Amino acid sequence: MTGSGRSGTTRHHALARLAATLVVVGSIVSGCLSLDEPSPTPPTVETPPPTMAPSESPRDPAALTVAVPTYPAQLLPPASDESSELLLSLLYDPLYRLDEQLVPRPKLAADLPRVSEDGLTWTIDLAPGDLRFSDGRPVTATDVVGSLKIARSPTCSLGRELCATALDVLESVEEVDDRQVQLTLTEPYAPFLAEVLAQLPILDDKALEAGASGIVRGASGTAASAPDKLVTDVYKAVGSDACLVAQPPTGCDLSDHTPDLERLLTRAGLDLPSRDAFTNDTGQVDEAAYANELLDRVASLGQVLSRSGTDRLAAALPLLDLSARPLGSGAYRISRLDPGVSVELEAVPDHLPAAATIPRVSLKVIADPAVAATRLLSGDVDWVLQTDQEQAATIDAAPGVRAGLRALPGQWTLLFNTRRGRLYADTRVRRAFAACVDRGALIAQVGSGEAIAATTPLAPDSWGMDPVPDAARDVDGANQLLDAAGWVRGSDGIRVREGTRLSSSIAVRASQASLLAFGHSVATELLDCGIELQVQELDLTGDSLFEQLRWPNDFDTLLTMRALGADPDADLQAFESSHATNADQEVDANPGGYRSSTADQLIRRARETADQARRTDLYGRLQGLLTRDVPAWPIWYDTEWSAISERVRGPAGPIDPSVPRFAWDIASWSLLDGTP
Repeated sequence: MTGSGRSGTTRHHALARLAATLVVVGSIVSGCLSLDEPSPTPPTVETPPPTMAPSESPRDPAALTVAVPTYPAQLLPPASDESSELLLSLLYDPLYRLDEQLVPRPKLAADLPRVSEDGLTWTIDLAPGDLRFSDGRPVTATDVVGSLKIARSPTCSLGRELCATALDVLESVEEVDDRQVQLTLTEPYAPFLAEVLAQLPILDDKALEAGASGIVRGASGTAASAPDKLVTDVYKAVGSDACLVAQPPTGCDLSDHTPDLERLLTRAGLDLPSRDAFTNDTGQVDEAAYANELLDRVASLGQVLSRSGTDRLAAALPLLDLSARPLGSGAYRISRLDPGVSVELEAVPDHLPAAATIPRVSLKVIADPAVAATRLLSGDVDWVLQTDQEQAATIDAAPGVRAGLRALPGQWTLLFNTRRGRLYADTRVRRAFAACVDRGALIAQVGSGEAIAATTPLAPDSWGMDPVPDAARDVDGANQLLDAAGWVRGSDGIRVREGTRLSSSIAVRASQASLLAFGHSVATELLDCGIELQVQELDLTGDSLFEQLRWPNDFDTLLTMRALGADPDADLQAFESSHATNADQEVDANPGGYRSSTADQLIRRARETADQARRTDLYGRLQGLLTRDVPAWPIWYDTEWSAISERVRGPAGPIDPSVPRFAWDIASWSLLDGTP
């Protein structure tokens, strides 16, 4: 396989990764199945639907009680918030789970895939024992095949990156027997393990078929074209030129169309989502969010009525009541719902490959961090999913509980434009910039106790690269590099070469106080080396930042938040020559234009081998190259505070909430007291 062979196939994946980055920046700125008419298959074991709770029940000492900041309304990936992410991790099992260092560990699979010598054929055996879904039906290779086919369907709704990668990389999947599947890839692609097989929930194929056919029967009186027509009409109305006024007329707000959307869904025999699930921080229903959910459901209904086979199954997923018709094989299942207030779960009896130790989990919505902290300290809850620095300090001062700041998969990075003719095209100038700044000391000084330094381009604690110790500030060495590169001091102390001053700028939101302070401190230290860095306030819309990420990338230094992935490869596409933006691909993963044939070769070779030890060696060599070349200068990770009672134990003892992925295997947790 040549270096260019991968570039076309990864284009959608790279763009999905960059799109995720743009979403983060934007938020800061403001199978072969035929299903034309299948017969429903009764479940092996009937599971009664969850009951609706009229009021909050007393504290259950045998339950892991979690204070979550928002109601986890999503019962299917992708999760849009940490509450939903937690719930989904309990309801579904993938073939593999990613541990604290993002290493794939077998879950429903017996072992890691057996990969052919050419890297194209992957054979996976299911774990031994009687694997079952939460309704009692056995998990078989048919379910694995069906789930993988759904992931590569054009109507897949399980997450943009997951679906794009499956569509690009998975050529076919087939059932060898009830316990084994075989995958054929379009090309050798080791990240498929972490990016798809460790993310994709294995779904109950029979229950999904029954649910999809039920939707088709229920909507028999609805014209197949009606949902698409309504969606089109709504988009035209809210995007009309008539809405571009100070007081837009009726029809310009998405919520204006709620009655029409509700009417179509009801006539098609579909239940409406609970409005209580869309309650915001003020206690009011977020009408726009509710209307958007209705619009998504109408769009999915249109696909169900116009598609067949796997595509119909994939489109039906968002329309199913997954509390009454569970599709997962996770260690827990929903036992009780109080929309907007709580979700109660019970452990699935005799769950394999390992049953949960804690019999019940209770997710309680407590939006106020102070209230959540008080409930933790009083013993009413065991775990506060999100808190703030002030409450964390109070919690840490109390016995029997601990708070921790953990790094999230988002990284603030200063990106250099390395293209010919730009200020930082010369590696020596980029190295001088890095040498002139005591990054570690400045982070400790201005990070307000909430900054975790990033010294690699990968997700926190990733197995792919060890953290690089910050080198001591070396002003003399930096000045020598700049002298050798032909930059001389001007009358104002800023270096000049051929009439061009060594001056660039970065933009920071005023609300990002720690980041703003860091930028100013960096600018002050850089003056010792004759480098000027202007720190400007980002405009309200953030349009200037988006334009700099787009070709022709008119920047020399750019401060950006990078969304990081499950596999190192997703993050390292930012340094591949094939992903450098240009006139033909205006937006891509490498807006800084960094090009290195050595880096390209190391990334490609690591992508093509399934041997993790070999990949680790290749990434270590790449890390050395990136440390020398400095195409980007990592600063710190996005962070989140969590707090947990010491009565909650993992296999190694008390839970440490400062570990980035400390909750990767909740089924293995236990409680010191209160369990049967």
